[in-house]
Amino acid sequence: MKKLYLFNPENDMALASGSPYYMAPASAKKMASDLGTLPAWYAEAESRVLVTDVRQVEWLQKSMEFSLDVEGVTEVPSEGAELMPWGWSPALLHRMEGRVKPKVDIAAVRALSSRQTAVELLPLLQMKGTMGESVWLTSVDEVCAFAGQYEKVLLKAPWSGSGKGIQPVCGMPDDNLKGWTRRIIASQGGVVGEPFYNKVKDFAFEFKVSDEGVDPVGYSLFEADARGIYKENRLASDEVIEAELSVYVPKENLQKLWMRLQTELQLLLGEAYRGYLGVDMMIVRTGGGYAIHPCVEVNLRMNMGVVSRLFFDRYVCPDKCGRYVIEYYPHEGDALRFHERMKQDYPLKLCDGKVEEGYLSLTPVFEDTAYQMYVWVK
Repeated sequence: MKKLYLFNPENDMALASGSPYYMAPASAKKMASDLGTLPAWYAEAESRVLVTDVRQVEWLQKSMEFSLDVEGVTEVPSEGAELMPWGWSPALLHRMEGRVKPKVDIAAVRALSSRQTAVELLPLLQMKGTMGESVWLTSVDEVCAFAGQYEKVLLKAPWSGSGKGIQPVCGMPDDNLKGWTRRIIASQGGVVGEPFYNKVKDFAFEFKVSDEGVDPVGYSLFEADARGIYKENRLASDEVIEAELSVYVPKENLQKLWMRLQTELQLLLGEAYRGYLGVDMMIVRTGGGYAIHPCVEVNLRMNMGVVSRLFFDRYVCPDKCGRYVIEYYPHEGDALRFHERMKQDYPLKLCDGKVEEGYLSLTPVFEDTAYQMYVWVK
């Protein structure tokens, strides 16, 4: 049975809902549609990618600078398929109506996808050169007591989408924030509280979980906006990224953390999950220099860090660097104009079948495109 890949970026919101009848907002549906071909860049050979637009099927067939051995389809094949989604949720299973069989325990995945997992994992990763505090709070009184200990804190809902469900708090929470806290505690059981740190770099360790165990995939060095919404990844070799991080913290601390995290993830996940995951971290400026916060969040799904890592390793010359970017265009035609200009100004150049320099859109661009993934190697 062939593997069927699916880009469902609304997965985090679907997990937050927990309902099999969850309906994604229009913006998430548009992103899923526009970026539906993204899995073609990491899918196994001779597999299929489920898309919503027949134009994307044609793009996969005809318009690729690389010959990707995947087939675009707009429906789940009648013979069924081994589904490989961006992420698993009860809503996805309901959508597939029994046509696919999950390889994971959905209830366990939802529980492990809570930000409470990072709270429990963080103290297990503390070692020389690390720092960080994260607590699970189950009442407004606990939230107020925690906020009163620091000049500024972050409150996080256990489940939410990228950059969503995060509230910065300076001083004591006001009535509006107390109301938000009560609603989240009532619906999700608690909130996560963290001191606000002086962040220097966002990065992640990426892994793949199989029956053989938890294996490292590589580094992810990424940028998010002020709201925490993902913007882009650095395209570079693991060696280059590790060297950049080592400007702030010793390389041996990073390497020891890789081994510790691999062990702890194996114990945490057991048989509950199979697939890719990422553990978000950050370099923090401290009074005495810099330290690693080793577990900001655990993303128990495919993520942009993994895709950028796999894309670089497969398709970019190893001595080159670049950007892996998600872009949103608010007006019809903006994406196509940008696409045509970049193709003209930064033509793609290949060396031995890999990108040496230039611009490449990883998703098709049409007049009505609002979301695009592209790479730019310089």
